[in-house]
Amino acid sequence: MLLRDARQRACLSREDLARRSGVSSRQIYDIEHARCSPRNATRAVLAVAVGVPRDQIDWPAPAARAA
Repeated sequence: MLLRDARQRACLSREDLARRSGVSSRQIYDIEHARCSPRNATRAVLAVAVGVPRDQIDWPAPAARAA
């Protein structure tokens, strides 16, 4: 399950998740759109905030940018 799916199942907006987790809504957007890969500590707080075990969330690697 992707973070966006977990967030939506928890009926949370990106801003709600930001308030619950302490992670900025911009960073959550970037994670959801595979623009950055979160550190383990960030993964942990986001998983707790959406109520899903961290190992059940797929954390895609950032997409490679074209040169």
